[in-house]
Amino acid sequence: MKRYSAFSNILYLLRRINQYNRWYLPLQAGLLAVNLTLPMIVTLLPTTAVGAITRGGGLEQYLAAVTAMVLLYAVLTFLRHYWTRWMLVCQMTFRGHDCVASLAEKVLTADYCLLEPAEGQRRMDNAHRSISRNSVGVERMLTELEPLVRNLLGVLLYGALAVALDWRILLVLAGMTACNCLAARWAHQYALRTQKGQQAWDIQRERYFQELAADPANGKDIRLYRLEKWLMDALRACVKRQGRWRWGLYSRRVLGEISDSLFLVARDLIAYGVLTASFLAGEIDAAAFTFHMGVIATFTTWLNGFVTAFNDLNMESLRVCDYREFLGQEDVMNHGNGVDTAGVQCPPEIELRDVSFTYPGQSKPTISHLSLTIRAGEKIALVGLNGAGKTTLVKLLSGLYKPTGGQILAGGVPLEEFHIQEWQKLVGTLYQDAALLPFTVGENVAGKEEYDRETVWQCLEKAGLRETVEKLPKGLDTALTRQLEPEGVDLSGGQRQRLLLARALYKDAPLLILDEPTAALDPLAEADLYQKYAGFTGGKTSLFISHRLSSTQFCDRVVYMEGGRIREIGTHRELLERGGAYAHLFEVQSSYYREGEEYGHEEI
Repeated sequence: MKRYSAFSNILYLLRRINQYNRWYLPLQAGLLAVNLTLPMIVTLLPTTAVGAITRGGGLEQYLAAVTAMVLLYAVLTFLRHYWTRWMLVCQMTFRGHDCVASLAEKVLTADYCLLEPAEGQRRMDNAHRSISRNSVGVERMLTELEPLVRNLLGVLLYGALAVALDWRILLVLAGMTACNCLAARWAHQYALRTQKGQQAWDIQRERYFQELAADPANGKDIRLYRLEKWLMDALRACVKRQGRWRWGLYSRRVLGEISDSLFLVARDLIAYGVLTASFLAGEIDAAAFTFHMGVIATFTTWLNGFVTAFNDLNMESLRVCDYREFLGQEDVMNHGNGVDTAGVQCPPEIELRDVSFTYPGQSKPTISHLSLTIRAGEKIALVGLNGAGKTTLVKLLSGLYKPTGGQILAGGVPLEEFHIQEWQKLVGTLYQDAALLPFTVGENVAGKEEYDRETVWQCLEKAGLRETVEKLPKGLDTALTRQLEPEGVDLSGGQRQRLLLARALYKDAPLLILDEPTAALDPLAEADLYQKYAGFTGGKTSLFISHRLSSTQFCDRVVYMEGGRIREIGTHRELLERGGAYAHLFEVQSSYYREGEEYGHEEI
């Protein structure tokens, strides 16, 4: 991934926030000017007072000068407070609106293969943390920018005045700055080296354990099996490692503060010695003495402020890098010009030629040299034990991943030659772990706000859920889940899968893929639903993935997978007569139902 410098991140954020609010940069410049002027007034006020006393000026002249400066100071202080609040609100809304929206859009539109792997999840979490609060990442970097520039200009201005007093002060200040910069660089290199390793995983683990403990679905097992100590020990271990990391970072940064204290002693000795000698020799008067001491003291404030802002800005730049790197990820699939899907036969014939696939970060392939042709309009049952590669094959056919070897063709055209969104319009899928959205029943089925209500009812009827929806308080307009709507309803596991099936049917895609469509149904409901499949999948190329073998008997062919390869293929009857792995699995599953029937008869 590309790394960005702190300067590059500053320009990036300024460009983005200026597009968000055109007043930001002009007011930032005004605030900078005010913050530079106020310390100068503080330095001149005692000088003016001492000058009036020692130089014999009139009281009226003195009062006029002091009154003017006090009034100017009051006006500038008001402007500073007002503009600072305005800037903070602008930065907060920029982060909360523009940055959050950009991240959400990237998460929703990026290729799935960039998000699902563990590394993709880590990048997404890091990007989210960079905009999650105003004290870190994007907003903190914008907040530290004005102090950085202001203190830098103050250092240059007051440094020039200090050097004019005595060149030896320049050496002390140069040494102070060098030690500060070295300490800051040491801390920055430590953060850069460690923040992407164990520290990043510990942050992700801590968040995971917190979400795990807060999820009501896990509350039952945690209490019944007394898992709270195990979870708390794991959480504390993450927190302790993060504490050690923060202490390592702090111990490196504190060296700069220690060096400052030592250099301040040398600076004051030189400055006071030079100024006192000049005053006693009559080279400067009391007013000039007061002015120069104010300059020296204020310069140190500017320098410390600059180093602090520089260190903080560099630290936050790492988090802004996380945000930019995530947004800057290039898609893997074809999002440019592609083959027109209108020319593809519907339903399409799908051919897999020597397809292999290995997940990112894994060494062992999940799919290995698999070849299969699914004829147009054919119904295929894809079966096998856990880890056989069934769901991975579905992800490849759906265009969520690209094969790492071989090709997938639709109507003779390689999938990578289609625009990915156009190809996915031809694919209707039902995954067992798909989630319902907190919208109405009708919107969940149609996947949009405006939809054909009659078509939705027909799809619900095919999925065996129409009667249930008709009994809901508002029918199709009933909100799902109570998380966002107090009057919403929660569906059972079987009802959720039927609704998701209705969603796949509403899309009316020529290629229908059902991954464990009856996983949450009892055997009787499963048998009833599979009897309906044969009717509403007519004229579609259909692929059914299941652990249970109820789906195989109405399909044209059965593909039995094992270890990422096709071990057996044929009709249900052919595979039973062959007496291989499929026949053995079918016998094992059917024996449970036969035994259950026998026990039931005995009880009766």
